[in-house]
Amino acid sequence: MKVLLALEQTRISEGAIRILSKLTFPGGSDLFLLHVNPSPQQITGIAKARILKISRAVQEAQKDVLEQARQFLGKVEKTFSRQDVHVHSIVKVGFPGEEILKTIHTKGVDLVVLGTRGYSKAIGFLLGSVSQWVLQEAPCSVLIARSMPREKNDVRGMKLLLATDGSPDSRAAVDFLKAVGLPLSSQITILHVVKKHVFETEQALTADSKNEKEFAKLAEELLEVRGQQGAKLLEQTRKALSSHEGTIQERLVFGNPATEILKAARYVRADLIVMGSRGTTGIKRIFLGSVSNKVVHSAGCSVAVIRNQKKE
Repeated sequence: MKVLLALEQTRISEGAIRILSKLTFPGGSDLFLLHVNPSPQQITGIAKARILKISRAVQEAQKDVLEQARQFLGKVEKTFSRQDVHVHSIVKVGFPGEEILKTIHTKGVDLVVLGTRGYSKAIGFLLGSVSQWVLQEAPCSVLIARSMPREKNDVRGMKLLLATDGSPDSRAAVDFLKAVGLPLSSQITILHVVKKHVFETEQALTADSKNEKEFAKLAEELLEVRGQQGAKLLEQTRKALSSHEGTIQERLVFGNPATEILKAARYVRADLIVMGSRGTTGIKRIFLGSVSNKVVHSAGCSVAVIRNQKKE
């Protein structure tokens, strides 16, 4: 697996570093640490006699900034020293969003991880322009990282919410979780939302692996055919994740997909939502589907938007 961690020397990148250090990638994976220093603004409106002197000062300052960036990436490298991954540090000068996308293409990246701006209860999560640009245009999966609660010795297991609907992107999300290792005692909640009609009310069922038959029966009675299909999908997904050593819970919900995913994330106190880029319905396009787009912008935790890069 090839992973790109886009960094800047601010608190914005702390969440990205922390959540990535919690995950264990397949042995021999490549981890690219990228720091982009914005291009210095062009000098305009200055007398010709002063241009050369100022441009030299800018060049000297730029050298100092590049050296600071290299030192910063060197410290980040140590965070991943215990993992069986090849770490590569890259420092570039340019427009951050553009350079991140270029690196994704040149390195054949499977997953790009980056932080974003702060949270506002009034209007939801405000993605920075770089995060939004990469999220919309990257051909690979994207993990938008928000800060995680600090724990003593940093050994707490993660709480993940896997939203699944059986689409190719959703199946790719399952494959992603199968490929990465999670901390011990991590919990996975598998969520399937049966889209309700406007005249129907929200309903929910929760179960674990001990009462599968009863769960499927209740789902069929409550939600008829759509609930039965959802219960089967949850069972298939749980079996696909059978190698997970922590607990797995299944949750079948009747309602609006984006709304119910956000509600479930708050309910289970998720550290990370994992979901496909596009669902089973709607016109296929380069940009994010409406559900994943709303979840990314409104979630209070990190969100991994997985794209199926295999042609089906």
